[in-house]
Amino acid sequence: MICDDSDNDSYDTNVGTGPTSSKIARTGQKRKHYKQKFKDEWLSNKDYVPWLQKHSKDQYKAVCSTCDATMNAELSIIKRHSEGTKHKQKLKTLRSNIQPIDCVFKKAAPSGSDKQKIAEIKLAAFIAEHNLSHRVADHMCDLLSKTFTDSDIAKNMKLKRTKIQAIINNVIGKTEKETLCEDLKATKFSILIDESTDIAVVKTVCVVVRYYNQTSGKIVTHFWDLIQLFDRSAEDYTANAEYLFNIVIQSFQKHGIPLENIIGFASDGCNTMMGCTNSVSTRFRQCCPGITVIKCVCHSLHLCANDACKKLPQECEKLARAIYNFFKVSSKRQSEFKDFQIFTETDIHKLLRPAQTRWLSLAAVVDRILEQWQALRLYFDNRWLNDSECAEIHTALNDPIMKAYYYFLAWMLPKFTKTNMYFQSESTVIIDLHSKMTELYKELLLIFMKSSYVESTRLDDIDPTKNDNYIDINEIYIGLGAQQQLNLPVVSNAEKQEFKTNCRHFIVAACVGIRKRYSLNDKVMNTISKLKPKICISAASSERLTTLSVLFDIFPRISPKKLSEQQMLDDEWRNFPIVISQRKCIPSTEKADEFWHEISQLVDQNGDKELQFLPTFMLNVLSLPHSNAACERIFSQVNDIKTKKRNRLITKTIKGNILAQQSISRNGNGCVDFIPSKDMVTKMSSSIYDQEVEVLEE
Repeated sequence: MICDDSDNDSYDTNVGTGPTSSKIARTGQKRKHYKQKFKDEWLSNKDYVPWLQKHSKDQYKAVCSTCDATMNAELSIIKRHSEGTKHKQKLKTLRSNIQPIDCVFKKAAPSGSDKQKIAEIKLAAFIAEHNLSHRVADHMCDLLSKTFTDSDIAKNMKLKRTKIQAIINNVIGKTEKETLCEDLKATKFSILIDESTDIAVVKTVCVVVRYYNQTSGKIVTHFWDLIQLFDRSAEDYTANAEYLFNIVIQSFQKHGIPLENIIGFASDGCNTMMGCTNSVSTRFRQCCPGITVIKCVCHSLHLCANDACKKLPQECEKLARAIYNFFKVSSKRQSEFKDFQIFTETDIHKLLRPAQTRWLSLAAVVDRILEQWQALRLYFDNRWLNDSECAEIHTALNDPIMKAYYYFLAWMLPKFTKTNMYFQSESTVIIDLHSKMTELYKELLLIFMKSSYVESTRLDDIDPTKNDNYIDINEIYIGLGAQQQLNLPVVSNAEKQEFKTNCRHFIVAACVGIRKRYSLNDKVMNTISKLKPKICISAASSERLTTLSVLFDIFPRISPKKLSEQQMLDDEWRNFPIVISQRKCIPSTEKADEFWHEISQLVDQNGDKELQFLPTFMLNVLSLPHSNAACERIFSQVNDIKTKKRNRLITKTIKGNILAQQSISRNGNGCVDFIPSKDMVTKMSSSIYDQEVEVLEE
């Protein structure tokens, strides 16, 4: 009997010499033929790998995929087939037509022309990101071609300042604008605006949009437009509410952005923007019924702190300005002062300038003066007899009450600046707006009012100007530093009373400012504060809304229009804790926008979205603005681009630079990692010059 695992043929054609062979030879009988099963080990044979296959149904058969032929699963037959002329010819033809696997998935390399275009776009991006003068390009290409003599791209590159401007404006900037248009046509968004005057006394309006970007999975705040108010074609030079509203709306309409997608508006609190009867906000309410209008909380907090500081003696601010002005233009005085810093073992830091327009500057100035107080006092003690300019500064620095005021400000101002900085963030902090503002207001009330009264009364019913529930003036907490100064023997009781009275006036003015600029019973903000992810997933939370129907009237532009869709949305909200608990898939992120983005990706067994309405609704609510600090950041970019040396740059060029910088940050971490898109490369033609109507002035 022949063994099945033999690698030889299944039958022996030669006559053996053993007894059995002799017997077969004598009788003349044919030897019995046994069928061979297909062996998987043949598939690993390098001579058979390209074409040999196992038959799908018959285990005694083999298949040649090249010839599409079936044969017995016998090694001799398979070997004979592989040596056939017809099989070899077909196998050779097949191999010549097969493309390597790495070539199938490898992207086609750009042509030499495209490589040159990509290089020019990346160099333009480099100039735009670093706010370099476009004149740099006049020498840059010649320098590159002479430096990299072996590079065909460097030799063939033609890039001067006119082309640089055209690429920034009409290639990178235009592509970014088109991307924004596609986003805004497909999603709800909020508008943030502010106006400012640049170094060349050109007044512009900055328009920023805030929306949910599905690609990044986040709520994003992006620059939309920079509009010059009074150009050469202007007939009226009045920047009233009607004019501002019209130019903002036109900037969206000319790009085909549907006004139905506008759900929110934010700006500072000036009358032109937020007046009750004739303002930009009232026109938005008429044009977009149901729009949510929010006053910038950062501007409001800054004004509250400014109003409060006016209740303190003017000498406090005068001292800060006098010290800065004394040192700012004199290198000699700064060098002399450094010796006193070293002697007192004080950190060698420069004195800061108090700025009226910067939100966080006052607290930094106060902290710096307190840090340098000892060195400053010794320095002016040494100078005041010989320099009359130093007399007032010397007197103030040796006054314990003055130092007490600075300690009080150092304790009080961070309460405003910390909240201010929190809401300057582009993250989705609108859900924390109401709680942060009420916490700050309550904290200030508890400093000078009876705690029992504050705890038992609604915050919006408390009038901080009424002294019926004030605590005794001697019990007011003013901070440890200020209290230590008042405990000095040289401070009289009358001075202590006056100091604490002024401090109470400061806090009362701050509370009045908060009540004036923020509604403590704001229905919109109070409702939004209940949409935090932790509350949404907890069925047992007392803060969780039992139904979303209360939001349909508050946010009519966000809510579904049909009753059936509203019902589906409400059902998804009511069942949301159950869905989360069953799936055990609570998103790890604490950021609300990323949380709801992850929820929007949940699918059922059929591949359909688990929640169709709820994530979209929540992400639209989170797209509402909490401040217009983004506009202030854009104006800072404008100041970096349009400098004293580049004060003739036109608004179109500035806008192109800002859009280009935004595109660079969107498509990479900087100009080094920036990858120009195919659309940008396609735009690289002579037509980019046709759009340059105005001449670059630099």
